[in-house]
Amino acid sequence: MNRSELLKYLEILGGELEKCGLHGEVIITGDAAMCLVHSARDATKDIDALYEPKNEINALVKKIAAEYDLPQDWLNDSVKGFVDGNIETADYMKLGNLKITAVTPEYLLAMKLMSSRVEGQDYNDIKFLLRKLNIRTYEKAELIIGRFFTLDRILPKTRYVIEQSLEELYYSGNE
Repeated sequence: MNRSELLKYLEILGGELEKCGLHGEVIITGDAAMCLVHSARDATKDIDALYEPKNEINALVKKIAAEYDLPQDWLNDSVKGFVDGNIETADYMKLGNLKITAVTPEYLLAMKLMSSRVEGQDYNDIKFLLRKLNIRTYEKAELIIGRFFTLDRILPKTRYVIEQSLEELYYSGNE
């Protein structure tokens, strides 16, 4: 889904909530935040989010999926296992009865560094966020992670990903 499709289906969800007399909130994370909030990529396959009211939104997501020929999990909460209690968000927009917030760039960077996936788009996302936040040292990146996650959970590959990203961004003539 590209940015305009993401907005379209979230707007439809907000309208459906309104028809039901309900209010909902979605916290956008991951790739959808990179696409929608930061314009760092053109598209994403789904929207990873936390949301309430869970059961009602799940039912509406299935209804919208059937109506618009979307995957059943176009909006899903599979990210809930990766989100720490120290989540930091910022208001993004309101569509009908749907309030949309997104994790902050700092929290998003911490999440992506904690998983440190170098395949796919995640590695480029990490570099985008390091540049956006003007992080030029491992120590500054570690401080961001430490704001949201306990440092003893950092994997050795995370250090490598940070150092490699910083090298490519700032020290190999790509600045």
